[in-house]
Amino acid sequence: MTIPKEIQENRIAWAKSDAQRDKGLTMPEDVEQFCQIAYAEDGLAAHTLNVYRPKNAGDTLPLLISIHGGGWFYGDKELYRFYCAHMAQLGFVVVDCDYRLAPEYSYPAAIEDVCRVVRWSLENREKFTRNKHWFMMGDSAGAQLVSQYCILAGSPAYREQLDFCTYDQLPDGVALNCGIYDMSMDNDHTGNYTHETPAAQKKLLEQVLDYMNDSFPAAYVMTSVNDGLRPHTAPMKKKLETLGVPFVYAEYGEGVPSDSHVFHLNLYSENGRRCNQAEADFLHGLVKE
Repeated sequence: MTIPKEIQENRIAWAKSDAQRDKGLTMPEDVEQFCQIAYAEDGLAAHTLNVYRPKNAGDTLPLLISIHGGGWFYGDKELYRFYCAHMAQLGFVVVDCDYRLAPEYSYPAAIEDVCRVVRWSLENREKFTRNKHWFMMGDSAGAQLVSQYCILAGSPAYREQLDFCTYDQLPDGVALNCGIYDMSMDNDHTGNYTHETPAAQKKLLEQVLDYMNDSFPAAYVMTSVNDGLRPHTAPMKKKLETLGVPFVYAEYGEGVPSDSHVFHLNLYSENGRRCNQAEADFLHGLVKE
């Protein structure tokens, strides 16, 4: 297929920006890596994942599944290796996965792959940990995918209307970073993911928040005051409040304009490291409850 010029240009520009952000970083020596593991048997490169685990930490750490962002059309697990290794250092076995991207694969490819990743992770976690607690985290489009997964996993009525591979296991908690949650708000941001999606399926995606219920896991929801997508956090915050789901809402970046969208991926950022530690503490706190 012909990839739109705007997407090609964005992929190149964002890759350069991410490389600059991570310049000088190296993989920490105290984290072991298990790389290029297939979570589906079709041979697609997009159906692979990496696992990061702190060395000498035993086999009792909770599992944390990371879903990368990138507007549903950009990104891969390798771009998140430093961030995921950093989260591993904060006390998790971290699954860092790829999934099929738009427009080569439009909706529901990405969310179907998230369901597959969760299934694989839970079926194989004993290879990495004996801890039964598990969490999910995502940023931007990845936050939308995490929230959508939790809604469909917690709502049989929603799953019954979907015609793709789903899964019904809910995490103990989630970290939702700089996300988009109401898919009907802004087609400029969501159009690539839903390109050529049949109207009935697109409508279900746009209605996903209507199916959210109080089974949704406890959440750490964050954004940056410098993020143009900040208004997209409001629907999730309102829904959590209405349903009585425990959550923490945090805004970062005051006085630091460079800490904007997905600033937490920048391991040189003080706000980024502070946010990551706060989220780790929040998730670890759920284990103790």
